[in-house]
Parts: sequence; structure tokens; C-alpha cells
Amino acid sequence: MSVPASPLTRVERLGLVAGLLLMAALMWPLRGMLSDDTFFQLQYARHLAAGQGLVFNLGERVYGCATPLWVGLIADGMALGGDGLTVARVLAAIASLASVGIFLQLMRRTLELPALRALATVAWSANAWMLRWSTAGLETPLAVALVLAGFAAITEGKTWGARPIRTGALWGLACLVRPEAVFLLVLWLMLLIVDAQNRAGVRRLAFGLMPPALIYGSWLGFSRLYFGTFWPQVLSVTVPLADRPAARLAHLARQAGIVGASDGVALVALGLALLFDGPRSWPRRENTQRWLPWVWVAALPALFASRGFPVVSRHLLLVIPVLEWLAWRASERWWLGPEPGPRRRAQAVMLGAALAILMIAQSLTLYATAAVPQAIAESRALEGSLVKWGRWFGRHAPPASSIASPEVGAIGFFSGHPVLDLSGGITPAMAPLLEREGLEQAVAGLRFESVGRPMFVVERNGAPYDLARRSPYRECITPLGAAGPYSFYRIDWSIFDRLSSPR
Repeated sequence: MSVPASPLTRVERLGLVAGLLLMAALMWPLRGMLSDDTFFQLQYARHLAAGQGLVFNLGERVYGCATPLWVGLIADGMALGGDGLTVARVLAAIASLASVGIFLQLMRRTLELPALRALATVAWSANAWMLRWSTAGLETPLAVALVLAGFAAITEGKTWGARPIRTGALWGLACLVRPEAVFLLVLWLMLLIVDAQNRAGVRRLAFGLMPPALIYGSWLGFSRLYFGTFWPQVLSVTVPLADRPAARLAHLARQAGIVGASDGVALVALGLALLFDGPRSWPRRENTQRWLPWVWVAALPALFASRGFPVVSRHLLLVIPVLEWLAWRASERWWLGPEPGPRRRAQAVMLGAALAILMIAQSLTLYATAAVPQAIAESRALEGSLVKWGRWFGRHAPPASSIASPEVGAIGFFSGHPVLDLSGGITPAMAPLLEREGLEQAVAGLRFESVGRPMFVVERNGAPYDLARRSPYRECITPLGAAGPYSFYRIDWSIFDRLSSPR
């Protein structure tokens, strides 16, 4: 079912206003949240705004920033005189609020009852994980808004997929915000190929290909010329999985736990709807694009698990609103039945109100017990460690010195010094070293010396000054301080050369 476009009803307007006010109120306690990834993006944006290129370290063209559209928007704000962090936070907050309106539009095109559309929108506006990342200045809210807008476009018209140009353009832009969106785009194009059984299907495929080919294809061409590669460096850094089948299952279980913590009620509702009304909930055979949301919510976690990617809640936000949409859509079909009358409609609204209350209650519980405390604790820890020491390096490090660190955002942004990325994200030469020895061994043995000789090194370990105890080259390491899980050292490479030279 695709509901024709019509003016917003009173209940839909109330739902939209309530959703926007609820999200804005819940974002307020998170307004000061910090993330090292934000400073990573701000470093790129600062150099881009100053006309120094899309680079983290000046003079090093490394495809380390996988969110070029987001960085470009921040750079525009900085070029106009805005503070980078403030610009990023405002843009993220606007995108978060926009996702509420887009979610309502998606509900209006796929749900029959206006009251259920409004209830679903309010429930989405309280999602704890969306709120958790709504004001950090990261690209996630914009990626969510673009993915939702693409699904709203694909459901527009009498049949799914009637707006391939709009869908392709939105998801092409999403690819420039989060690299996972490329996977969504590929899945959609594969289904378009399957549907290309007649002239109309071929036309949809051709029109669907054009916008992403122009938008994302242009970026790929630029990245090949500018960086020398089509792929972000983060995709070249593999995460070793000791027991691969067991580790992948554990990875999937962790992702299920993250989604279940915020959307367990939606999962139960979806499961019940499929159990009691499965045949009517599944997509129709004549249009395989209807399978896309179902495939997407399963395929992205599977992709993360296959890569061993260290997933946190924000990485799953591209599937969470789609999962909620499927839960509401399947539940409405179940509640209304094949012949919905006034009584069934009234019952559906009552059941929808109960579902919305349970979903909001679960989200607010997670918000109060985990999302807000976690955000505050992590922000304070970052401010007292990497931000503080980034500023220290900016004041005390010699002009020509560099710093090796496993997290490079705040260190690079606040110090103004070149950074050697021990995790390999912006230092490609670290990738083979990490594959052979792992991060801990590479740092303990100062193996990164083959990549560069920084004057300072940041160690991430639970025990302060652990590197000064376990490194075979402890004589050349001078502890400077410790904060949180990080310890900071100066390296004397002349002593290292003496210790490592053959006797």
C-alpha cells in the first residue's frame, strides 16, 4: 500500500509538533557532548576551510575522512566565520529534528491510519540512541535523515520505486555522509535489476542509476585523483578475529543487544505481527523493491560482523528507524485485518497507543540510565584526557615534532602538530604492521618506528604508564603524564638506536 499525498490531518500535525518538541527537550541535556571523531572531522574541515585541502595532516593526502559531504558542510560554516564545533552541533541537531518530519512522511505513505502515523512519529522522536548522537556534531543524524528520505521516496506513488531519480539522488548523497550507505545503494540497484523485466523496469533502473553515478561517481573520480584510491583508508585496516565463526556470532549478538536495548518492544511487535499475520506482512512478489527494508535491517549488521567492525550504537542508527517502520507497518496490517471496519480501526488505534507508550518508555529508560550518563562520562573523560593533552602538546611540543596516537581527533585538532595514527586510519603504512603484530605489540616494541619517528607517543591502556614497564625500549621512553586510559610519553630516538643496534 502506498497512501496518496494529502494535507496533514490534525492528529498528524499534533504528532509532528509533539515529536519535535519531545526530541528538542531530550536533546538539551546532551548539548555539551564531545566525541573524538568530531574533532577528527573538524581537523579536516579546518584545513578545507583554510584552502589547505581535504587532509588531516598538512601535505598528506590520505583518504581518511569517509564523510566528505558532512565535512564540507562544516567547512562552509567555518569559512563563514563560525566556530567549527558549534557549526557541527547545530547541523547535527537540525538533521535530527528533520528525521522526525521525514519519518512522519514515510509513515504517511505506508500506514493507513493517521493516528498510528502520529503515534509512530512520536515514538521515533524519543529513540534513545538517536538522541545519544543528536548533538555530538557527528554525521550520523544527517545520514539517518537521508536514508529515511530515500525510503520515503521509494514508497511514493502508486507503486514502490516510482521515483527512482529522487531515491537515487538521496542515497547518493547519503554515500557521501556514511560509507555504509553505499551498501544500501548497491542492494537497491540489485533489486532494480531484478525488476527490469519490461520497459518500465528498465526505465526505472536507468533513472535510478543516473543520480548516484553523477553524485557518488564524481566523488570517486575525485578521490582517485586526489588521494590515489577509491576506498577510505579505514576499509584497508582489517580487524583480526581469532575464532572467526564464533567471533562473528558474538559480534552479531552484541549488535542485537544494542538494538534490543532501544527497540526491543518494536522487535517484539514485529515478531508477533509476522507470527500471527505473516502472509499479509511479507512484500509482494511483483515488486522486489519491497524487500529492500527487510534485507537492509539484516544485511548491514551481517556486513559489520563479517568485517569485525567495532560497532557502537551510532553505526546501527541507519537500520533502527527502518526496523521501527517495519514494526508499525506489520502491526497495522495485523490489527486491521483483511476487512477493516470502524471497530477494527478503533482497536488498532488503542493498540497503537499502547505500543507507542511501551516504545517511549523503553527509550526513556535507556536514555536516563545509559545514554545520558554514558555521554556525560565519555565527554568528561575526553575533555580531561585527549583534549587536555592535545592543548598541552600545542603549548609545549617543539614546532617540528609529531605525535603518535591510537585516537587522533582531539590530539591533532588541539595540538596543531602532525599525528601518526597508530590505528592506521590516516597512516596507511601502519596497516600491514597492525595485521602482523597488532596494536599493543606495535606500540610496546616501538615498531611504528619503521613508519615514522614521532617525538611523543600516546598509549591507550588501563594501567598508567604500562608502556614504561613492558616495553623492551623503556630506557628511551619518558612518562609525561596519564589521564583516564591514556598515558603520554616523550621518546628519545638516539637511545632507541643505541639499544636496537647490533652489538
